[in-house]
Amino acid sequence: MIDPNLMTSPFFTKDSQEADSGYWLGRRKVAAAMRDLIEAAIICDIPEDCAEEVAADIRQLITKLAPLPQRKGVLAYAQAHGNLPIANHEMLCVGGDSHPMSPGLKHWLDGDVVRGSVSFNWSYEGPPQHAHGGWVAAVFDHFMGVAHMRFGKPGMTGGLELRYLQPTPLNKTLDLAAIAASTEGRKTRMQAEMHCEGVLLATATATFVQPKQMIFMDPVV
Repeated sequence: MIDPNLMTSPFFTKDSQEADSGYWLGRRKVAAAMRDLIEAAIICDIPEDCAEEVAADIRQLITKLAPLPQRKGVLAYAQAHGNLPIANHEMLCVGGDSHPMSPGLKHWLDGDVVRGSVSFNWSYEGPPQHAHGGWVAAVFDHFMGVAHMRFGKPGMTGGLELRYLQPTPLNKTLDLAAIAASTEGRKTRMQAEMHCEGVLLATATATFVQPKQMIFMDPVV
């Protein structure tokens, strides 16, 4: 049973892989197409004589979207299409299923361990043929953030420390696991690892702090 108080927390994320409604299913389809478009724009060697046409086509899509209602931020989406946990699950930039920038991070509970998986395509390249370390850090931050909420004290990152042990390959399934190392008052300390095909790539520790009072709840106007 979810604590009703958590449903209004700006940090709480719904723990579900299924779309909550037809609206969010449609948004996931748009996001998936956008991810494919971004990767195609990166890996396709677009010649000069057709680059202007491609750019114009993309601008036409932007023009088509412009008259639609504008939802600026998760608070606006929560009000219009569900609640904060749903909006966070769908629209956060690292783990949101409906966010075009998200690399597709998944997570689930396995006993006392929170597990997850993600794969970085060519859009996330840093060192040649490997993921940028900043994206690896972002995934750890989001993944441990989602994991620590299971202990009933959703909050914000107070500190994050990573050790990169091996380069993170692109286009491979990366396996994540996180546990709660300790809880004290409003603080939850998490530990996590990232593996690829059994090889340990990186480890992370983070401290999450539950705010003393409600924050981040003023909508953008």
